[in-house]
Amino acid sequence: MSPIIKHIKLVPQYVKLAVRREVEYKAGFYTFIVDQIIGFAIWLVFWRIILSRIGNFGEWDFPLMVLLTGFVGINFGIWFVFSRIWHMPTEILTGSLNSHLIKPVHPFLHMLFKGINLRAIPRICIGLGLLIFGLVHYDIPYTPARLAVAGVICTLGFLATFIPFGMICLMAFWIGRAEFLRDLFIELFMFRRFPLSEFPNAFIMAFTFVIPLLFSGTVPVLVLTKLSMIESLLLLGLLIVIIAVQLTLFIIIWRRGLRRYESFGG
Repeated sequence: MSPIIKHIKLVPQYVKLAVRREVEYKAGFYTFIVDQIIGFAIWLVFWRIILSRIGNFGEWDFPLMVLLTGFVGINFGIWFVFSRIWHMPTEILTGSLNSHLIKPVHPFLHMLFKGINLRAIPRICIGLGLLIFGLVHYDIPYTPARLAVAGVICTLGFLATFIPFGMICLMAFWIGRAEFLRDLFIELFMFRRFPLSEFPNAFIMAFTFVIPLLFSGTVPVLVLTKLSMIESLLLLGLLIVIIAVQLTLFIIIWRRGLRRYESFGG
């Protein structure tokens, strides 16, 4: 736990570095915000058009799609904070991982926190705004307890997809050019934008235990609007178990990968 505590104490410094990076490129930051607003708007227009043509998507109507888009925005926004992990295969292959291994802190945590991406904040804020808008504008009944459980599941759901992505990136220790696996895996994240509870059972199982995208948006919406509190807590417990198993596997792969690592790259 000592390296983790060290990093927690260093987080303010990491954030200051991230702020300085964004200050250097203000135009890019503002352009990114506009890009995110347009992206969210396109998805809402997409759902409006589709549902107006074919009717509800199973039990999902447009207000629920608004909530789904909001939760997914929050979830992926948190994920985007640590998007530095995207470069891990390249750092392993080229030997750049050395710059993290020589620090008196945990190398993986150092890599993540050093590259904190503040451009995630607009995405999270837009997601929160959509969530609030959906609850208020469409007068969706909810309780504070349901909202709290849904928020926790949405937040932890980030880990349920982030850790497997990290394990995919660690495959570079064994196969070298792991970018194709990384890119293929990230393409599957598109499914989080859809109400996965309406998919066939085989897909639901895969998106629960293999690539747990179900917890990114679908489950939080169901917790907020349809599921009982007992069912919601059971799903939260399942998510915690899944994350614990993932984290155990990640630690094993990380340690074995480091034993194979050649610091000169290749």
